This record gives sequence, structure tokens and C-alpha cells, in this order.
Amino acid sequence: MRKNPPAAWRIVGDATAPPVVFLHGFLGDASDWRDVAGVLSDKFRCICVDLNGLIANNARAGDMAGVARDLFKRLEASGVSRAAWVGYSMGGRLALYCALEQPDRVSRLVLESASPGLRDAAERSQRREHDAALARRLEEAAAAGQGPGNAVFRALLEWWYDQPLFASLRGRPELCEEVIFGRLHGKPRVLAAVLRALSVADQPDLWPRLTEHRIPTLLIVGDLDRRYRILAEEMLEACPAFAVKVFDGCGHNVHLENPGGYTTVVRAFLSAQ
Repeated sequence: MRKNPPAAWRIVGDATAPPVVFLHGFLGDASDWRDVAGVLSDKFRCICVDLNGLIANNARAGDMAGVARDLFKRLEASGVSRAAWVGYSMGGRLALYCALEQPDRVSRLVLESASPGLRDAAERSQRREHDAALARRLEEAAAAGQGPGNAVFRALLEWWYDQPLFASLRGRPELCEEVIFGRLHGKPRVLAAVLRALSVADQPDLWPRLTEHRIPTLLIVGDLDRRYRILAEEMLEACPAFAVKVFDGCGHNVHLENPGGYTTVVRAFLSAQ
């Protein structure tokens, strides 16, 4: 029997249309896909997953493997046995893992600003320390209250988006402030749990498994995001199933910085036979 999807998931589009699963990035939520899903819902059933609630409400979803198992279980309960998947950043890493684990359940894959993980042990150790410290900062922010008035959480978010990775977003102050204000409605303690479960430092290194990947996959990157442009080129060399689309004038978050161009490209890719 088909059950209703989790309440925090956002689903738009006809129930009989081809399903597309959307996975948001760190600090985000299902609403991050509102504009993209709204446009694509004329042809697809867009299932915007809330990873925060999935992880916060399931003690077994404590790592990438556990999150993937629970995600597949919930999709199955909602009547979705096979779908195209779209993932951004953290959500892209999870989408790639899911596709490698259960390829029969993924028809097509769009990975935006995502990677197969860390290959270098030293980098992995350094990132583990970084993410552990960030998780503690999120828990400290949680102790300062809830909602947009939480000055500790705002300071953390402003620090986060001041990273070079988001330079193009900072160049658009109104958009950056809109993002930060939206993030302030999140729950820092839940975000800390999400970080611990899906930290790139602790996820499996998927690079060696790219040779077994056969699902048609589109890698989307911004030309201003040099690190992920290089990663996309390396992924393309490792796997012939990949194709790359570089968006001019965009940084790490292409679907936010150029939603019109993004939806046009994704629509064409998902519609291809």
C-alpha cells in the first residue's frame, strides 16, 4: 500500500509523471528546490527530500550508508521504486552513493557541485577535525535560541558564506542575505547531526567505484568554482557515463544563481532517451 511521504518533503507534479528525487545541500532543506521543482513539475513528479528530518528522526541514519537505506525505504513506501535523481553538493555526494549502491533504482543522475569524496588520508583527517569543530559550533548556536533572532547562528552562517567557495554569492548581497535569512529558520542542532552523518571526511571514497558506474550522469558546475570544475574534469576522465555542463558567471550554487539556465539544462537531460 502506498503511504504518504514524510510531511517535510515537498512534492509537486502529477503523481503519474516520471519521478525525480531532489537532494539539498548542507544547511539547506527541501524548500531549496522550490523554484526549480516548480518549473519542472509540468513534466515530472518532483520529490524534494528533507534530509534534515530524515536524519534527525532516525538513529539508524548515522552515516551515509544508513541515510541511503532509510531514504530508499521511505521512497519505496511512497510508491517510488525507480527515479531520476538530482543532488547538490552534500546531496550530490549522497545521490552518487545511492546510484552506486542500487543502480537499478536510479534512471538518470544530475550532480551539481559534487564529488565522489576525499582520496587523500591527510585531507580526510583535516576535514574530520574541521567538521567536528563546526558541529560543535552549531550545537552552541542551538543553545542560543531558535529562529531569525539567533545572533550566534547568524554569525556562524555569515562566516560560512564568507568562504571563497561562495564568493560569487557574496557578490550578490541581496541574494546572499536572502539565503542567510532562510537558513536562520533551520535547527542548528539538527544541522550538526546532518554534518556528522554526511561529512565528506567519513563517507566512503567513491573514486575507485566510478569505473562501475553506467547510469547517464550530468555534472553541473559553475565556471567561478575552480575546485569543482577540476573535480568534474577528473570525474569525466574516470567514467564515460559522465557529461559536464559548465555555467558561466556562476559559483558553487548554480541552481540558485542561474535557475532559468539550470532548469533548461536539467529538463533537457532528464527528457533524453
